[in-house]
Amino acid sequence: MKNKRLISIIICTHNRALVLTDALQSLEKVKIPEGFAVDIILIDNASSDGTSLLIETFGKETDKFQIQHMHEENLGKSFALNKGIHTAAGDWLAFIDDDHIVNKGYLDAVSKAVNENPSYNLFCGRILPNWDGTEPLWVHDTVVYPIRPFPIPCFDLGDNAVEIKLGETFIPGAGNLIIRKSVFQNVGLFSEELGPKGHNISGGEDIEFIKRALKSGERLLYVPEVLQYHHVDKSRLALPYLIKKAYLRSMTSYQFSDSNPNSGDLPFYLFRQAFSRLLRALFTFNRDARRYYLVRLAASIGEIQGRRRAKSI
Repeated sequence: MKNKRLISIIICTHNRALVLTDALQSLEKVKIPEGFAVDIILIDNASSDGTSLLIETFGKETDKFQIQHMHEENLGKSFALNKGIHTAAGDWLAFIDDDHIVNKGYLDAVSKAVNENPSYNLFCGRILPNWDGTEPLWVHDTVVYPIRPFPIPCFDLGDNAVEIKLGETFIPGAGNLIIRKSVFQNVGLFSEELGPKGHNISGGEDIEFIKRALKSGERLLYVPEVLQYHHVDKSRLALPYLIKKAYLRSMTSYQFSDSNPNSGDLPFYLFRQAFSRLLRALFTFNRDARRYYLVRLAASIGEIQGRRRAKSI
């Protein structure tokens, strides 16, 4: 590693041995760019399946990466993330979710991004669902009633690099981030009060961290060539999951929104909006429309709850 810049890849996992296998196999196919060394830190977050054995086996079989296998018994993604950050020796930390597959050019794109953009300490890439053609049509953007938030995570700001600024563009999640380690020394770690515990769909640790970093003066660049594909779990296409996700993600988003008023009652239009969506869901005969309005209703209720929580902070 002498005279090489080190990238530490951090993957946190909980009881997902099967999809983690795909993630690790995809990393085996990438090329390590010239002038860089890469290690992988795998944090087993209180798993009870075959995750530990899988990681040990991968560590023995790979000759491409140095593997660090760690355990974090406090259930929660933020605990695992922060343990990985403390452990990482790299100048740059690359975060990959355990249910992601990286593109073959992933590390080349990461090295190019950090080499060519020295004024940025944070980068994010594109995340696309790993569709196989058997998915229902309503999951796609081109339909009349598209579902938001996406049933399978997707982050795509187009084919050109763009700086992400507060209030101007969408804030990415932590599934495809590259962060200079010094950023954590300057702004702190991920909030351990937030984020998923096990496989629940709570979130917010990534949004809160990125907003904190941007407010401190750090800059974040979206680089589309830094590409990962998200595993498609068909259970996430069920209506109860879509409703729960819309509620929780909307609540988290508005809890940390800069647009919340500091005082006064909640805007009346939020309640009017929720009531309108309820009526539309009840009185439509179109299944896609009903799904759409129920999910949007859940998002409206989540926004109301998020704004309420923000007022109490």
